[in-house]
Amino acid sequence: MIPSRANASPWEAEAMHIVVVGLGQVGLSVVRILEARGHDVVAIDRDSKAITHAEDHFDVATLQGYGASARVLKAAGCARADLIIAVTDQDETNLVAALTARHLGTSKAVARVQGADWVDIGGEDGVAMGLLGVDAVFNPRVLAARELARIARSHGAVEVLELAEGRVEVLQVEVAPGARAAGRPLVDLRLPQGMRVAAVVRAGQLMVPGGADVIRSGDRVFLVGLPRVIRDTLPRFAKVEQTGKVAILGGGVVGSTLARALEGTGVAVTVIERNVAVAEALALELPKTTVIVGDGTDCELLDEHDIGTSDLMFGATSDEQVNLMGALVARRAGVRRTGIIVSRQEYESLYQQLGIDIVVSPRQMAADVILRHVRGTEVRSLSALAGGQAELVELTAPQGARAVGRPLMELDLPRGVQICAVIKANRIVIPGGRDTIEPGDGVILVATAATHLAATRLFRVARS
Repeated sequence: MIPSRANASPWEAEAMHIVVVGLGQVGLSVVRILEARGHDVVAIDRDSKAITHAEDHFDVATLQGYGASARVLKAAGCARADLIIAVTDQDETNLVAALTARHLGTSKAVARVQGADWVDIGGEDGVAMGLLGVDAVFNPRVLAARELARIARSHGAVEVLELAEGRVEVLQVEVAPGARAAGRPLVDLRLPQGMRVAAVVRAGQLMVPGGADVIRSGDRVFLVGLPRVIRDTLPRFAKVEQTGKVAILGGGVVGSTLARALEGTGVAVTVIERNVAVAEALALELPKTTVIVGDGTDCELLDEHDIGTSDLMFGATSDEQVNLMGALVARRAGVRRTGIIVSRQEYESLYQQLGIDIVVSPRQMAADVILRHVRGTEVRSLSALAGGQAELVELTAPQGARAVGRPLMELDLPRGVQICAVIKANRIVIPGGRDTIEPGDGVILVATAATHLAATRLFRVARS
């Protein structure tokens, strides 16, 4: 029986038959989302306890067995499956499961890898398409490290997204006390043509602002537009400070990938790693990076090595509690901004109350990558904002859609929907009311949860 699609995202395709191999944290998170959105899910795991947990909490079919076994995958219906998602803790199992399922007839395969041998896969977005015959292979720890590197280079953002192959940027920044934008309606800010404010989060609640809405100190705003224009306009909203010194707690996959990304950029990088062998290997590989062997939660060690003068400190170990404690100790030592790697991003507001500026979840990033392949064919990417209160969608406008060929002012967009950018063949347009969307154009829009359906209707082709 296929569960109800009452909670389905309007951007998704019709109900799909999806096989999920591996019921760890990422697997369970993906199963939860897919089941809630009405997809026909079969979950596979070797561990009887994991199977029992899935059966107790979700209305999905389950199979106990080796997820890369052709026999098990046949029993899961891979001959007719639309998608297989392989997210066990074993990289080889994930790749073999994905390839076997494709051989059996599954339409598309996505596999997660985590080991240090897979840190260089993919392009700028960290996702390798078609690697070894698998449609998409990704390393969530690498995705997290690259996000932290973008934040470190952003001069004050707490989140950075790149869309349209890097030609459009989204920065989440906190409005500083005394900022020029604070206390003024958006219409009075006279923002440059190449950017706009897509969303505002105030006291944990997101809104898509209109011209009369007033920006306040302490708001978190999402700025969307051309990277150069956003950087030039950033001082109106936030205190812009050059990041000259970064401390990283942990030299594992996230920490080492982040250090590699920052070395040679003019940033002084220090990595604190407890494991002597890991620290020595990292020091040999990165001669411009200072590597300290020790406990990053030790106040005396931080004082001894002057970590308190760092502009940023990232807790990047695999232990969320260590990351949190390290960030709190670093903030007490004088570090200006702190960030942590977490497993559950839904606690972001709580971490912020504790003084943590930046929260990045590899598990959430993994789910975002996976769900790209569950969307309708016109959707290129989708990112949840403010814990899912809104979605930032990048899509291709199809011929015959209601939004195509008409000035935007005639679309009667509901409050809560904003078309932020239109990607033409040779230019990016931050549109006004007289601009039009043509078939094949890329479109970046934001829509709140309450307006998802209205937004998707604009880009849905009516069936004859």
